[in-house]
Amino acid sequence: MNFKNLTFLVALLASLLSTAQENSITGTVKDSEGNPIVGANIFILETTKGTFSNADGTFSINGLQPQTYFVQVSYLGFQSVTKEIELSANTTLDLTLANTSDQLNEVVVTAVNRRLQNIQKTAASVSVANAQEVADLQISNINELGRITSNFRTYDDGGGSFPLVSTRGITTIDETPVVGVYVDDVPLFNVSSFPSYFGDIERIEILKGPQGTLFGRNSIGGVINIISKKPTNDTKGYVTTGYGNLNQYEVQAGISTPIVKDKLFAKINGGLTARDGYIENTFLNNTELLGREAYNGNLNLTYVANDNWLFRLNSGYERREVNAYAFIGGFGATAEVIDETVNNNPFQVAQNTNGIYTTNISNNAFNLRFTNDRIRVEAITAYQYTNIERSGDDFDFSPADIQAVVSDDTELSTVSQEIRVSSNTKSKLDWIGGLYLYSVSNQSDRRTSNGVDNAFNPMLPPEVAAQYPYDQLADNEIRQKGLSIFGQASYQLTDEITLTAGLRYEIEDSSLEVDNSFEKDGQEFVFPPLGAVPAQFDKETEFSAISPKFSLGYQVSGNSLIFANVTRGYRPGGVNEFVLDENQATFDPEFSWNYELGTKNTLWNNKVKLNVTLFYINYTDQQLFNVLDLSTFSIGRENIGNSRSYGVELETEFIVTKGLSLIGNLGYLKTEFTDYTYIGFTGTEINNEGNMQVVSPEWSGSLGANYTTNLSKKWKGSVVLDYQFQSEIFFDPENTASQGAYGLLNGRLVVGSKNLEFALWAKNLTDETYLSYGYSVSGSGIFASYGLPQTYGATVTAKF
Repeated sequence: MNFKNLTFLVALLASLLSTAQENSITGTVKDSEGNPIVGANIFILETTKGTFSNADGTFSINGLQPQTYFVQVSYLGFQSVTKEIELSANTTLDLTLANTSDQLNEVVVTAVNRRLQNIQKTAASVSVANAQEVADLQISNINELGRITSNFRTYDDGGGSFPLVSTRGITTIDETPVVGVYVDDVPLFNVSSFPSYFGDIERIEILKGPQGTLFGRNSIGGVINIISKKPTNDTKGYVTTGYGNLNQYEVQAGISTPIVKDKLFAKINGGLTARDGYIENTFLNNTELLGREAYNGNLNLTYVANDNWLFRLNSGYERREVNAYAFIGGFGATAEVIDETVNNNPFQVAQNTNGIYTTNISNNAFNLRFTNDRIRVEAITAYQYTNIERSGDDFDFSPADIQAVVSDDTELSTVSQEIRVSSNTKSKLDWIGGLYLYSVSNQSDRRTSNGVDNAFNPMLPPEVAAQYPYDQLADNEIRQKGLSIFGQASYQLTDEITLTAGLRYEIEDSSLEVDNSFEKDGQEFVFPPLGAVPAQFDKETEFSAISPKFSLGYQVSGNSLIFANVTRGYRPGGVNEFVLDENQATFDPEFSWNYELGTKNTLWNNKVKLNVTLFYINYTDQQLFNVLDLSTFSIGRENIGNSRSYGVELETEFIVTKGLSLIGNLGYLKTEFTDYTYIGFTGTEINNEGNMQVVSPEWSGSLGANYTTNLSKKWKGSVVLDYQFQSEIFFDPENTASQGAYGLLNGRLVVGSKNLEFALWAKNLTDETYLSYGYSVSGSGIFASYGLPQTYGATVTAKF
């Protein structure tokens, strides 16, 4: 059955269902002094329903079906307000907007159960940053999401193409993520496809712990759910420009408008960001390593046929260019070498090539949605394409001509179809079920040079050393096809207790076509002692997984929740692309079981949030990179690791007084390899049992303060300080090379009115020198890259 037939069945199913009596919400919007606010935007989340307040502050929204809604009211210059409404008849809602609030606002989340819920009444470990918080925390890309919550760290590899996410002791340097990333309900299967710029974001949701039941593959550690703003009847737009040190500049603009009122809506936004490099290559006298330039654009078209049918098209494009990777260390490097380099020659490398990375990303999705008073049906068809071109990429990161990528052209494409059917009425039983299909293609055409300086290796016999230099050519393709069926139901046993159970079955077929050959002086080259033997083979394998979930929530009171979860996560097996032996081409899935106990509390008349979560994770059959063949130095993934982790997480927010809020997040994490033995680069067995998981700090968290005040009737100002900290992390499983404990202080000063905003910003205010990324493979050496030094600048935003 193809995707078109599935979409037709969804439409047929929905068309057979009737709708119920429609109701309305009416009310008023006033300021804190009781004056009516004219032109306030009243919008019902997850719909296109909305309106503006009249001259006397009144409003009315009609044509609503009986169900639970979240109504959001906003007006430039005021704090927005979100209210949960249980609509069973015509309802009156009177709202007050303030310049600054003395209470916590209601926060909603969709990722936990695929429907809007109050986050404090959701039985899961989930954190949310809305549009204002994203701006305050200066989050512009995946690498900065670790500022939202504890025990969830994101690390920048320098080039931005392979961001690393580490959460609760689950992490990888693989291109297949351990944390699922969804942008407007569409999953991104490869870290290279992750967006490098967040523009016009409504909110970002972070779920910790396995989310296999509703999200499937690659959510073994959690989920990042990114929701963009949707167009409505409100015509609005913005233009932002900015400049900072490192010659950073930014230009972004967007507009959202109705084309046909109440029927057809459009939103378009885009821009460019750029920054000079901050690493010097002393060997080639180049100071521009890690310079970046990125262009982005997004289009959203929404058509509302009637109160039941909605059609939405999302299309996005991004192009980014990065000037070389800049790793210190390299093959044979030890922890002492890394420490000496950081202490004596920070922000310097010495390598004989400067690479260029160019990435083009296209994400497209069509969403069909039907709702009535009983069910909600969604069909999401998506196509994603990523092209990565790189050249001159140094593999040994040294002045010597040992190994480098001459050229590499990789094309990733994904076609997916998801169909979800869920209940849409308030009752004791809420349920959701669905079907998900996908087809992935990964084609790579790479030429790697094995340079002339290999000949000086004293361990090589003269007849072997004489064969250098030569090139390896790899023309490979990986194909993955998968299908999953899932379902989840929540039943309210009593008014206080809710039981949730879910199950997902997933099956995937992976195939690999390998065509590896070698050239020397433009001629075919074969030399078995170096592993230079052509290899052509096809390999296919199949995997399946069952991902259950059990959850119990106890609503102690309207402001206090206790919950417990047991979930299983899954990351599929696959095939190793750059191997010469087909017997080493496949690896199996990895799994994790997560046990979680938590409480969520809102205290002191909604002025304090206090959430605490305890967790234990058993992580088995870890897919770890290893040297599969020492004679050819073939690197691939093997299931050679098991580990466990446990810890506690604290999230707090406190409204001290009107306009002043404090935030504190703290995470404790204990990790341990229970089994991890491999044959190292030198041929000796290395046992890492008892060692800590890599890039998993024992302590992590943040402290923040936000003060907002009225400067006049039209202008207000705010000051935001944010301090992120973590304890020591290790880059290698042997726990020899590490980045010591450090913290980053960021700040933002804003003065704004209804239509204009001026901001001064700074990141890493204390100019901390630290390593943001590092790894090791089979004890072959340590590779690490620097995080950003102190950066600062100013932005101006005009709104209409």
